[in-house]
Amino acid sequence: MTAWLVAAVLAASASAAPSSDASFFSAAAGVSDSMGAAFKTASWNEVDTLIDLLRDSDPAVRRQAVRSLKAWVSQRSSTRDRVLDVYRDSSEDLSVRREAAKTLSVVSGNSEIYQALLDYARRGSDAGLRAVSYKSLYWMVAQRSDVRDDVLDAARRESDPSVRLAAIWALFGANDSRVKDQLLDIAKRDSNEAARVEALKSLYGMMGYSEVRDAAYDLARNTGTPASVRKAAILLHSNRVTSSQKDLLEEIATRDREPAMRAAAIVALGNPRSEELTGFFHLVRRDNNGVLVSDPLDAE
Repeated sequence: MTAWLVAAVLAASASAAPSSDASFFSAAAGVSDSMGAAFKTASWNEVDTLIDLLRDSDPAVRRQAVRSLKAWVSQRSSTRDRVLDVYRDSSEDLSVRREAAKTLSVVSGNSEIYQALLDYARRGSDAGLRAVSYKSLYWMVAQRSDVRDDVLDAARRESDPSVRLAAIWALFGANDSRVKDQLLDIAKRDSNEAARVEALKSLYGMMGYSEVRDAAYDLARNTGTPASVRKAAILLHSNRVTSSQKDLLEEIATRDREPAMRAAAIVALGNPRSEELTGFFHLVRRDNNGVLVSDPLDAE
């Protein structure tokens, strides 16, 4: 029964990320409401069974159990605390701990939870768990300036490339001028090509700013731009607000010498809610009523 309910709640069509903190968190509030409506008639025996499975000898079973608890973790503090224990357990399999971090993202508004995620992200010993801890903070990055400051600092200075990419990823929901400026700086001139691509992805919700559009336009049009960066800039124009963006895409789609760039422009000219674009830009998903029912961590 639990698996069926989870599938029902998470089934949704793709939609572009909200462009402001207010709409972002209005949508986020819908997650809790939708979860509550879907699960209020179910027995607590189900969540207790999942918690019992966290002691199973097979780490794959424990990982799936903690993943399934994402639907329940906001319902009882005891469930939240148990998942937090799994996340903090240094003897636990790292794949299980990474899944616990993603489950805790649902309750990251709790100060103990976001502090635990942030503490490990900054000082933990495993790069993979540090990375997913940063990503699991993306709700709080958009809501709390202190968390945003810490993640922004990691996006600038983190020495581990994979962890730094995760911090840049986590900034995508923050409609903040300092975040915008930092992401633009990374996108235009960072020495790490992957960081430039990730910064462009996280600028998707800021295409309403002329300086973001101008930077994306220049990178997309310049054939000297590294291929992965140029492709990201072209796809970024799928979030269009001006006719010049459409004209650029049509020019690249019909005249560019690089088949991969032409293909990217054709994708960007298509449905901006396509699964391909939603996945590339790690956008949120909403149901047909506009209620957020899934988040980008599902694919991580």
